[in-house]
Parts: sequence; structure tokens; C-alpha cells
Amino acid sequence: MVKICDALRNLIVHKKSQGLSFRIIGTELNIGHSTVQQVWNKFLRTNSTADLPKSGRPCSSSERERRLICRISKKDPFLTAAEVSKSLGITNKVSVWTVRRYLRSGGLFGRMAARKPLLTAKHMTNRKKWCQAYSALSQEDWKKFIYSDECRFQTYSNVSRVVRRPRNSRFCHKYVVKTSKYAGASIMVWGAIKGDGTRILVRCPKRLNARAYQEVLESGLPQLYDPDCVFVQDNAPCHKSRTTLDYLDMKGVCLLTDWPAQSPDINIIENLWSILKAKVCRTQPKSEGDLWKAIQKEFNDIDPSVIINLYDSLPRRVAAVLKSKGAQTSY
Repeated sequence: MVKICDALRNLIVHKKSQGLSFRIIGTELNIGHSTVQQVWNKFLRTNSTADLPKSGRPCSSSERERRLICRISKKDPFLTAAEVSKSLGITNKVSVWTVRRYLRSGGLFGRMAARKPLLTAKHMTNRKKWCQAYSALSQEDWKKFIYSDECRFQTYSNVSRVVRRPRNSRFCHKYVVKTSKYAGASIMVWGAIKGDGTRILVRCPKRLNARAYQEVLESGLPQLYDPDCVFVQDNAPCHKSRTTLDYLDMKGVCLLTDWPAQSPDINIIENLWSILKAKVCRTQPKSEGDLWKAIQKEFNDIDPSVIINLYDSLPRRVAAVLKSKGAQTSY
């Protein structure tokens, strides 16, 4: 029977009640006369034109089992559908696909888990206290902070990429991302950004200890720092060494000394590194020289508005950490 709307079924019943034949009604409404007859017969049986629910195949599991499936998945969200089914002992009763369908109907969808730093209770407490202390800063105050960090780039990058391809061609040579057990040439760089969109990039030596880090700062920091600024660095050993702290004090650098550990979500230069890695990956450098040229070019080509927008997000980042009570955020 053709699927027709309620209004058309009501019209069929109305015309048939006036004594018209099935064929005449079908011609007038441009539908088959057998469809008209089935609508009328159903009306005589049920005294209704509503499209009543069909019985269908009986469900192989009870409502209680379906709720239990969702409850188990919520208790341990990293269990697969097969593992949930096995824990309930219903593997012979319902298929894994059915369990997946029950989980989706309960609002539990399979997704790639976000990767975030491990936070202990002490980490979360320190993050919360830090954000409480700096939550009153204005947008202009945040722009006085100079964020800095190191980042490593490789010729064979593991950055995920999107590809447009036809169906059934996933493993075609043209559409796959080539990987290598050997990471290829790698370069570590140090960078710093400022609230007006300016930035500096310095190539680091192969081994970055406290002495080498101070040489990097000597090369790059004076080009960006002024007495009104606050210098921000994370808690890497070479950053927190006694000689490095003495060096910064000797140079008269105002250093932020209470940076909370495991907090890349409030260190906005981390987002800039992600943007830069994606841009460098698209150039497909083959050698260390090509890699360094690509890093320099793409870093300098980043629009200043990108850095300004990152600074504008700092109050929201602090608020997000406070809302999560120091736990991970979406940044």
C-alpha cells in the first residue's frame, strides 16, 4: 500500500461516504483504486483513518536489559559494544549491532576520545587557584603577557589529514597518508608571542639544556620584551633551573613564577603550534633544510589577527577552568 498522508485518507473516506466508487475516487485523487479500497476497508474495521503502528518483529530484549546496557556503558565509557554485551551475558541473544543501536538510542555514541594531559588532584587544585588569582585581569592586562614555548617539527608528521576520495578507494596509493617508522629530520624551535600579534621564532640546538635555553632567550627575547611585559614559560626543567632563573633576574625580566603544571589549555602558544604544524605538513618538506625554511615561512605568514584572537580567548579559558574546578577543558 502506498504511503499517503492523513488528510488524503480523510478525503477518501469523505468521498466514499458520498457513494462514489473506488475507481472514480482514485481517478480524481490520482491514486490507485486498490489503495482507496484498502483505506476504506481499514476505516470500516477500526473506525479511524490514522496510520496505526504496526506490530513488527518482537524485540529480542526487554526494556530492563536495554536500560542496563546503557547503565554499564555510562559506568565505563571505554567499553566496546561487544564488551558490554559480554558482561551482560546476552551475546547469544542479541547481536553487537543491536547493542550499538540501543546505546545510540540512549544518547551514547562512539566517538574518538580527546587526548588531554593527566591531571592529579594537586594539579587541579593549583590550576583552580591560579585561575582564581588571575580571573580579574582585563583584556589589556592579558596582552602584556608574552607566552613562550618550544615545539618539535618533523619531516614525516603524524598530523591527521582529511582526504576527498571516491567510495571503495580508502587504500588507494593516491589517497593514503604515508607514514614511516623513522621520523625523518626533526627541528626544535622556540617561539614567543605578544598581545599585539607580534611573534619571534628561534631555532634550538639538538640538545636543549639550561645553558642552551639561555642562549635561545638571549637571541630572541630582547626583540619582543619590554619593561611592561610579563614573561610566561612552562615548568620544563631547563626553564625552572636555578641558572635560568638567575639569568632572567639578571636581565630584569618580569617572570610569571606561579605557572600551574599540566596546563596547555591556558598556554595559548600551544594552539599556535597546532596551526603551524598543519601548515608545515602541507608543504611536505623532504630534508632538514626544507623543513626549517617551511617553518620560518609559515610562522611569519600567520596573520596577526590569529594571535590576537588567541589572546582574546584567555578570559574564557580561565572561566572554563574555574567552571570545571581545575579539570580538563575544551581548549
